[in-house]
Amino acid sequence: MLTKMQIAVLNIYMFTCKYQFKRAYDAIPLRRRQKIDQLKNEKDKARSLAAECVLNYCLMEYKKEEVKNIEIKNLSENDIQKSITNEKAFSYEIEYQYGGKPMLKGSNPIYFNLSHAGDYAVCVVSNMSVGIDIEGKHKMNEKVMRKCFSEKEKNWVNENAQEKQERFFRLWTAKEAVSKATGKGLSQIVEGIYFQVGDKLILENKYLKDIYTIYEMNHLKNESYCITVAIEHNEK
Repeated sequence: MLTKMQIAVLNIYMFTCKYQFKRAYDAIPLRRRQKIDQLKNEKDKARSLAAECVLNYCLMEYKKEEVKNIEIKNLSENDIQKSITNEKAFSYEIEYQYGGKPMLKGSNPIYFNLSHAGDYAVCVVSNMSVGIDIEGKHKMNEKVMRKCFSEKEKNWVNENAQEKQERFFRLWTAKEAVSKATGKGLSQIVEGIYFQVGDKLILENKYLKDIYTIYEMNHLKNESYCITVAIEHNEK
């Protein structure tokens, strides 16, 4: 089976405008509006709204025949406006598997995952179990590194002062993406995830490396963001 993976990245700036925010808010599903209503910070509200809109866009694009293999796109305001006003917009139902892994209801499994940080929301949709994470625009957390990184990982992060923050977020987004793809949650498996480090990250854990692959995306690297996807192999 050919792996299909649609990835989209959206800057949340358009939702800082009250008119654009309300237009999209009125269109999204009730479950997302309720989640947004519980948030107090305006930027958090914009990020949550952007996440639902980027999911809607990805799902509509994913179902097109021409979407094959791995595709990634930076979305424009026009992309979002067209997708939220489409007659098929938000016409999906979500169900949750073990560990809260989201997927679409239907006979053919469609998996997706969302993440947002700073000025961006990202989404991945695939026919395989998948997870995505974006981090950046804030300082690395030394406490998290001490608790969640192996000695090998900590040594790699600390050995280069100029790349220390970047290396931390590369590892952290990889751990988050894998935990979301497995559905077990970071707290349950973080101590069992180890990475071969170098030019790219590769899963070393013998229970995970034969099931999942890590992809580090270069999008937004010039803005000091890290985006990582973990996806289940299509070999069964």
